[in-house]
Amino acid sequence: MDAYWQDAMAATSVNAVCALAGVSKPSLSRDLGREDGLTAAVLGRCAQTVLGPVEALLSSPASGVAELDDLIRLASEDQRMEVGCLFVKTRAMRSRFGAQTPLNIAAIEAHILARDPQFFNDGAASGKWRGGVAAGLAAGDVLEQLALAVSQRAAGKSPESVRELLALALSVRR
Repeated sequence: MDAYWQDAMAATSVNAVCALAGVSKPSLSRDLGREDGLTAAVLGRCAQTVLGPVEALLSSPASGVAELDDLIRLASEDQRMEVGCLFVKTRAMRSRFGAQTPLNIAAIEAHILARDPQFFNDGAASGKWRGGVAAGLAAGDVLEQLALAVSQRAAGKSPESVRELLALALSVRR
């Protein structure tokens, strides 16, 4: 599962995953439900390990500029983002998967978009965010900007360039 996640699903075949895990392909298919099941399982892991820190930042009671700076740092400097994020990649290619993966992507998106507006609502209530736009729209914009930043990292853009562009994009949320 780690190879499929870290090396990107396009670079790691199901056969390679089976060889690395020491399991047969029929066993993997039975346990996970073919490649769609493997992708769904890896998305679950991605949600815990990569999206978890983002959720922790946006769940902070502070809800202010420091958290946006932390998000910029995470997207531009965190080593896990050098190869991109499986969630971002699968989200961009959702039509290429079986039935299970798009449902998992939609569930993760719904979770993010249900939770993140609270960050902006709390920030507006405390005076740390000036608002001017609906909290749900602001949360959706931050999700898209983070996805773009992570994609840029995976495409080989320098952390400095990604940091500058993301800081500019998020400057309207300060």
